[in-house]
Amino acid sequence: MPRLLVIDDRDQTIEMCHRHLPQFDYVTRCGRRHPCQVCEERDKGCTLKCAHNADEAAEALGQEETLPDLVVLDLHFALPEAQLLPRNKDGLDLETVRRTQGLYILEQLRKDYPTLPVVLLTATDASIERPQHPLVHFCENEVVDSRTLAAEVSRALALQHASQEGPVFWGRSAAMAELRRQIGVLARSPLPVLIEGETGTGKSFLAEHVLHPRSGAKGPLVVTDLSTIPESLMPAHLFGSRRGSYTGAVEDHAGVFEQAHTGTLFLDEIANLDLESQRRLLLVLERGTVTRLGDSRPRSAAPKLVAATHADLADLVSEGRFRQDLYMRLNPATRLRVPPLRERKEDLPDLIRFALLDALRSEQLRPLVRAYLARFPTPDDYAEEKNSVHSGKPQGRGQRRDAFSIFLPQGALHRLSAHPWPGNHRELRLLATNALVFSLVQHLDADVPPLPAPGKEEASSERAPAVLAIPDALVDRLLGKPAAPRPSPPGPVLSGSAGDRRVEIALKPGGSFAEISAEVERQYLMALFHAHGGDLDRMAAELFGPGASRRKVHLRMNQLGLRLRNLRGATA
Repeated sequence: MPRLLVIDDRDQTIEMCHRHLPQFDYVTRCGRRHPCQVCEERDKGCTLKCAHNADEAAEALGQEETLPDLVVLDLHFALPEAQLLPRNKDGLDLETVRRTQGLYILEQLRKDYPTLPVVLLTATDASIERPQHPLVHFCENEVVDSRTLAAEVSRALALQHASQEGPVFWGRSAAMAELRRQIGVLARSPLPVLIEGETGTGKSFLAEHVLHPRSGAKGPLVVTDLSTIPESLMPAHLFGSRRGSYTGAVEDHAGVFEQAHTGTLFLDEIANLDLESQRRLLLVLERGTVTRLGDSRPRSAAPKLVAATHADLADLVSEGRFRQDLYMRLNPATRLRVPPLRERKEDLPDLIRFALLDALRSEQLRPLVRAYLARFPTPDDYAEEKNSVHSGKPQGRGQRRDAFSIFLPQGALHRLSAHPWPGNHRELRLLATNALVFSLVQHLDADVPPLPAPGKEEASSERAPAVLAIPDALVDRLLGKPAAPRPSPPGPVLSGSAGDRRVEIALKPGGSFAEISAEVERQYLMALFHAHGGDLDRMAAELFGPGASRRKVHLRMNQLGLRLRNLRGATA
C-alpha cells in the first residue's frame, strides 16, 4: 500500500484523505503503527496526523525507517513568522511568504530528499512560477476534492513506478521517453532495427533485455561484436562455412545468421563491415536464406536483425565506406538513438542510485558482500531487495536493520551529476562497483573483534546496521579529480573524569536534528578515543559499564564514519 505524507497547516486535507482515500497509508508524527482511522486519539484533537510546517515535515521524515512514496504539499500556509521558511526573511513580504510557503518547503524537500515525488496543491488562479521538475506534480482546483487528488497521486505514483522496468532504468528525460515509445512499436516489427549511440550507452543491453523479449521471437538471441572479428574471418562468422572451404576449416560451421534463425541477431558495430561483407549481408536480408562458404545449398536464415553503431552511417555512405542500399535496408527512418548520460541530467541522481544498488547485487561483489555479512550480520534477516541509497551523512533514520544502507554525501552526488560521463553507463557501473569495493574492503580490513563463540551469540538488538558510507575523497579519486581541501573544524575538547565528563565541541548548522545529533556523537567518541589513547575496551567500560563489548563501540564508530586507522594516524 503506498504511503503518503501530508504537509498542510490545516487538518482538512488529511481528514479528507482518511475519509475518501483509504487506498493509501499515511505517515504520522506519533510513531504509532496503526492507522489514524482506528486510533483512540483521533477524536481527541490529535495534532500528530500530519505535518503542519517545514520543521514538523522534517521530524516526520526523520523518524521513518524508509521514505514515503509521495508527499502531498499545500501551497498556502497561514503560520506565525517563526514557523515560516526561509529562516532569514529580511526584505521579504510576510504575506507573500505565507501564500507561497509550499514552494519554500518544496525547495527544502528537493535538497534533502531528491528522489521523493511531491504533489503540490494549488488554486487554478495561483500566480506562481511553477518548478520544472519531473518529480513535482500539480493538483489544481479552487477547492481540493478527493477525486482530483486521488487521480493526481495515482498518476504521480504510476510515473514513478514506470521510470524503472526490470534491469532498465528509463528515467524521466524526454529523449528516453521517446526511445521507449519507439521501442514499443519497433520491437514487434519484422523489419531490421538500427540503434545509434555513443560507446557505453547500453545499445547491446537494450537489444538483449528489451527488444528481443518484446519481439515475440521463438528463436534465440545471438550477439556478435563485429569490431572483434578479423576481416578475413568475417564471412565465415556471419554466413557459416563447409569443411575445407578455407585454411583451418576442419568441420562444417553454422554462421550467426543460421544460429539466430527465427530469433534475434544483434550485430554490434556494423560500420566495421567491409564492402564485400556488406554486399553478402544485403543478399541475406533480401532473400531470407544464407549460403555457407564452399557450399551451394541455401539454408533458412530469417532472424530479426538489430544492428548498432557509434558512427554516423549517413556520413559513411556519403564517403563511400558504407553501401547506400544496405543503409536503406536497415530502416534508417525509424532508427533508435540512445542518448548519452550528459543529456540525461535530470535522471543522473536516480541513475547513480540505481547503479550502486545494481552493483551491490552483482556477482562480482557477491563474495565481498557474503564476507561482510558473515563478519557483521544485520540485526534482522538480510533481504537483498531492500538495499537502499541515501544522500548525506550516515543517519539513524536511513539505516535499515535488514539490508545495506549506502550513504553518499550531497557534495559528491552533485559532482557525480555534473560529471560529463564520457564512458556513459559503462563508466558509471565501473565507478559504482569500485566505490562499493573500497567501502566493503575498508570494513573487512578494520580491526574489529571477532564474533562471539557459538553458544554465546550476542542479541540481534546489539548488532549494528550494515552501513556503507562513500566519502567525498573516494568519489573525487574515482573521478580522477584532486580532492578539494576542506578546513577541518576544531577538535572536541574533553575534560573531567569518567562519570563526570565535559565535552566542548564545535557545531555547524545541520539539515535536521538527526544530522546534528550524529555530529555531536561523532565528536564525543573522537574525544573519548583520544582520552583513552585508542583503547576501545576502556571506552566501552566508560560508556556502558564494566564488561561491555569493545566491538559495540567499534561498530558504532564505523557507522558514524570514524575509522581507527585514520584516528590512530592522526594521533601519531
